[in-house]
Amino acid sequence: MKSKSRIFAWLFQPFQFIAGGKALVFGLCIMLLLSIIGYLGNTHFNGVIGMQYAPLSHPTAYIVHIAYQVIALISMTAVFYITARVTSKSSVRVIDIAGTMSLSQIPHVLFGLIGLIPAVHLEIGNIDTANIAQVMAILKENIILMAAISVTSIIIIVWSIALKYNAYSVSGNIKGIVGGVSFAIALIVSEIISKILIYIVVPFLH
Repeated sequence: MKSKSRIFAWLFQPFQFIAGGKALVFGLCIMLLLSIIGYLGNTHFNGVIGMQYAPLSHPTAYIVHIAYQVIALISMTAVFYITARVTSKSSVRVIDIAGTMSLSQIPHVLFGLIGLIPAVHLEIGNIDTANIAQVMAILKENIILMAAISVTSIIIIVWSIALKYNAYSVSGNIKGIVGGVSFAIALIVSEIISKILIYIVVPFLH
């Protein structure tokens, strides 16, 4: 029973054991790994929690995948640090926010590993010009695969969000309603900012 609770703690509350500079080092390693497997599998981590499996026939330069991770880290760190400073009565350090938030991206590694499977990259083509019947046939043919990916994606995203909340709560010493509401706002804002930055920066990297 004790081993199960410890496993649960490592999965959802690892920041009880690792934080600060050590968390940042591990977190940066995770984000570097995401850029590599994202590049190899043409999986785009285009946001703080966003992800897209792009067609393998349209590969993207590695620098784009590095940019995704840098933008995500900057967006998360800036937004959650400012939010924590506003809502917390405790001292908040940038390195704690950056470390725990970067480490909270670890569930996304599963997205990247799944992206190494060619079958998950459906080639539908340009929906605006494609034959609707052909598109529907492709979707129908892959309905079981799509359903499995959808369920798995929900689990991964929920895990990632849970880690981010615990990262924010521990780093800022924020709990309760204030913690929940401020976290939700910060997560949405950081996702929007990351999308905007990607929209501005990535076109210059192709």
